[in-house]
Amino acid sequence: MTLDKNMAKLAHRIVRESGDVIPFQQAWLTAAGQFGALPIHTMAPQERIPLRVAYTGESDHAAQSTIDHDTHGLGLDHCSDEQRVFRALLALALFNGNVYTGPTARWNYAVVASYDPVMSPRHDQLVMVAERAPDNVATRLLAVKGAGSRGIPGLRHEVSYGCHGQRSLCLRHLPTGAVLTITGDPDACQRGSKRSLTPRHRYLTIDDDVTEHERRALASIPPMSHDATALLAGLVSRYNLVDRRGRWATSLSWDPLERPSAEHRREPDVRLHGAVRRLWGYGDSWVLRWTGYPEPHDLAIALTHREVGIKGARLALHGDALRVTLGTASLELSDEKG
Repeated sequence: MTLDKNMAKLAHRIVRESGDVIPFQQAWLTAAGQFGALPIHTMAPQERIPLRVAYTGESDHAAQSTIDHDTHGLGLDHCSDEQRVFRALLALALFNGNVYTGPTARWNYAVVASYDPVMSPRHDQLVMVAERAPDNVATRLLAVKGAGSRGIPGLRHEVSYGCHGQRSLCLRHLPTGAVLTITGDPDACQRGSKRSLTPRHRYLTIDDDVTEHERRALASIPPMSHDATALLAGLVSRYNLVDRRGRWATSLSWDPLERPSAEHRREPDVRLHGAVRRLWGYGDSWVLRWTGYPEPHDLAIALTHREVGIKGARLALHGDALRVTLGTASLELSDEKG
């Protein structure tokens, strides 16, 4: 039975059990809420804010900064073209780890999963809330002067500031102009004081042009179609989601729902050497294989979910793997050994 039929069946039961007091439309909304299929596009912004918080773990204040009448859905994918391209590039850093071949092998950012950051995607920037150590997270991402190829090519320190007793670092990706803010402030307030253009460490800043080495590194990335860019960017926006009904989670470092059925993800080799993640492809076709968390099915659901998924994304089986499609593009998800 399809989801729509299940919801209709429950709605009719609610009407019947109420003695026909509850209208069918109201009963259908109740059923949709229970099945995780609320009609987001019909909801007012103030109704979407708590729903987004339930999935992302953001603070109410942070979520309020992301949703207005012009926002599509919950706003996870509602962003500028520059942001979308940057997030897809960032995905190649976040989802490649313990892999010592390929152009992104030394970007050294997959380890950020251990900080359990909360992603707060905005239209004009991506905010990453890392309460435990924003400076440590930034260190994984930014190149240091004279330190070779570490860091995402073209990413620069723009300004640092403090707010609510927490540090924030605003970074800019020179090739796209996109902004990434890493902060220890759960509210991600941007009206901070003690603003400094000089970083604590010897990071490259916006005054440093893209180097020839960085240009070569960017040129080595395979071309990515428009639909594939949206899929990979969607991985970043859903980096640490938890289903509001407690049925799936996308964390890369542990299972927030602590399900016994997910314990097999902590295999001895993963505990000893860390998870292996490989995200690569060309044009429309991309493949993500990994060990450790999350379950492939959990990530596939997050990308295609009625409330929090990418609009138009579909899920299908492809052999032993799961395949998420969007337009002409596909992203295959499976265990590394699969």
